[in-house]
Amino acid sequence: MKIRRLINSDIDQVINLLVSSFNSRYNNPPIIGTLSNPKSIFIVVEINNIIVGVASLYIIEKLTRKMGLIEDVAVDSNYRGKGIGIKLIQNLTSEAKNMGCDKIVLNSSKNNISFYEKSGFKVNEIQMVLRNN
Repeated sequence: MKIRRLINSDIDQVINLLVSSFNSRYNNPPIIGTLSNPKSIFIVVEINNIIVGVASLYIIEKLTRKMGLIEDVAVDSNYRGKGIGIKLIQNLTSEAKNMGCDKIVLNSSKNNISFYEKSGFKVNEIQMVLRNN
């Protein structure tokens, strides 16, 4: 198992993993410049040249501090329960701390709360969303 930064040649596999883990809203071409943005970190887990896990971290600079937002944590259904998701979260929380974030947040379904609690996250407040499509 190898954890590394996402590269251009991974994109098709990553999009397929995101679509199968979440929904078809992820089936879009990547936004130009996203991979080269130092405030957007994308990591993958690779086993035998196959991407089996992905997660992203976005550094958000506020007026007086920085926070990290972890998004799109996905593990191939055939590889769940093997610690891959925990390793992705640990890697990104370490990155956020190294970049000076004083808070790290993520969104989760109720089904995944216990998974994120294993990494030290706690349920806090309520998220609301407004989608344009």
